[in-house]
Amino acid sequence: MAFTVQEKKRRLDAIQRLLHARDLKALLLVGEMPVGHDFYGDFRYITNNRVFFQRQIVLLFPDSEPVMVAYSEFSRRAAAERSFISDVRTSGNYASYEGIKQLDPMFFTAIDLLKQHGVVRGRLGVSLEILPASWYERLKKEMPDLELVEVHAEIMEIRFDRSQEEAEVMSKGAALADAGFEAALKVIRPGVSEYEIIAEIEYAARRGGSEEHFTLIGSGKFVPGQMSGLPLPCPPSARRLEPGDSVFLEITPRFDGYWTQLVRIVNIGQPNPVLEKMQTVARDAIEIGLEQFRPGKRVMDVVLAMRSYIESHGFIGKPPFGHICAIDLVEQRVDDKNERRFSPGLAAILHPMVYTPDGKNVIFWGQTYVATQEGYKRLHRSPDKLLAV
Repeated sequence: MAFTVQEKKRRLDAIQRLLHARDLKALLLVGEMPVGHDFYGDFRYITNNRVFFQRQIVLLFPDSEPVMVAYSEFSRRAAAERSFISDVRTSGNYASYEGIKQLDPMFFTAIDLLKQHGVVRGRLGVSLEILPASWYERLKKEMPDLELVEVHAEIMEIRFDRSQEEAEVMSKGAALADAGFEAALKVIRPGVSEYEIIAEIEYAARRGGSEEHFTLIGSGKFVPGQMSGLPLPCPPSARRLEPGDSVFLEITPRFDGYWTQLVRIVNIGQPNPVLEKMQTVARDAIEIGLEQFRPGKRVMDVVLAMRSYIESHGFIGKPPFGHICAIDLVEQRVDDKNERRFSPGLAAILHPMVYTPDGKNVIFWGQTYVATQEGYKRLHRSPDKLLAV
């Protein structure tokens, strides 16, 4: 779905307020491709543009329209058609800049744009987590009177003010994860490779509109009391499933820029009693934690409730218990130190890690939830039980 003009205005108005509140002459943000933590999403949130090659930048000014710079004409055209930003340009082809061989054409384009807007001194907002070190050093050299100001924390607070449109996008993304799981169940059997399972998951999600995936898998024998052959999910391999295996799936599609996640385990043959018990504890711990998942309660309250339940059943609960998600897969950790209070629209993936007392076996299990005015909404419809195929 395309975001509305009202959603675009809501975001850009919030950035304008930040520029004025922090007395910033401009805000320079870098857009990258990777799946990661919160700082990657600042660019996407403001521009609503997907970086699919190299990097991009956006410059925002207090009293004029923002300017986005793309690496190539292909990227520029896509951004001009799909993003919030009207003025999209390609970076200049700087073979040399004051006698320096090409560092990064996009950097020198940013310098020229700042100078054109009279931003040669004062305060420039940046996110130091993602600003390349070479850019930082060169900015200080080219514009010694310009003070670089870290603003990522303030942008994150803007991002945590979620809209109904964002919640709707995440609901549609969760449906793609469910479709991927359904596709996996149809092909999981002895002789099938991990690559083949992931291919079916991602085909189902892509067909439904997913723009990209972070889909992981682990397979092997779950052996109680031993360091299990069932690894935690990681990128797929050519390993082929065998009778008696368990398959660990972390299904994470991205739809219109927003991540959701479904974590499931599937047995080939009869369920393992210890594995089945651990899954039941993980599932029920989430239900206990969800009693705290509502506006006004803290994220840490959910974690404390889940961990207490896990330990009361003879297992050990360890982080990660989950993560707040949206444009970035991990916008904040769901842990026992997170004092953020839930507000409507805030989404989180709950997947507590359950260990056996000897620490030799571990599983996790879960899915995505979003806070509502009354409490919470589960975004997935996949069965919440350990399935055997």
